[in-house]
Order: sequence, then structure tokens, then C-alpha cells
Amino acid sequence: MLNFAGIAVVAVAAFCAFWYRSAAGAAVGLVLMVAVVSMVERTIHTVYVITGDGLLVVSRGRFSRRVVVRLADISSVEVVRAGLLPVAYVLVRYGSGRELSLQPDNAEGFVREVKRRMEP
Repeated sequence: MLNFAGIAVVAVAAFCAFWYRSAAGAAVGLVLMVAVVSMVERTIHTVYVITGDGLLVVSRGRFSRRVVVRLADISSVEVVRAGLLPVAYVLVRYGSGRELSLQPDNAEGFVREVKRRMEP
């Protein structure tokens, strides 16, 4: 939900930048519109897949590279609350000190499923 609020704020800022018909306003508005398109693309097309052969595949849209993590390499997976904001995300630690933050719709269910699939 917070992702959509961020998209709305950046879109309004882009609209305001275009409203003041100047070269600087147009340049800022254009940059902000590119940011809005990127944010929408990433929000809509992010997919987390746990495959049958023991892989966690994270695809964050067409403009980002796919991340593939073997479930056997995951050392911990937990739900983390983000301070004062009403946001929770899943933190996956894997490999030698690598981390991956994910925002599935059902964070607790996602963590349960990953832990269930990690068991031998």
C-alpha cells in the first residue's frame, strides 16, 4: 500500500513540475515521469516464485535482473517491521553475508512456506 502512496506523491510532483511551464520544470517533470513509470513497472510486475527444484526466483519487472537463490543457501528468513512506518518486509539472508528484501502480500505466509520448503 505504501508503494502506491509513493507512486502518487511522485506523480503529483511531476504534474506540478510541468505546471510551471519552464525548461527546468519540464526537465524535472520528465525525470519524475520516468521514475513513476519505473515505480509502477516494478510494483505491478514483481513476482516471487519458489520452484519445485529448490530455488527462490525473484523477478522485479522487465527493467531489472532476475535474482535466483537456492533454498539450501538461505541461512535465515524473517519478517521485519520498518520502524515507525506501518510496513513489513521479508528479509532473506543467504550465501556469505548476502541479503534480499522482499514485500510479498502475505509476509508471514511467505516465510512459513520458505521455511517449510527448506526442510529436508
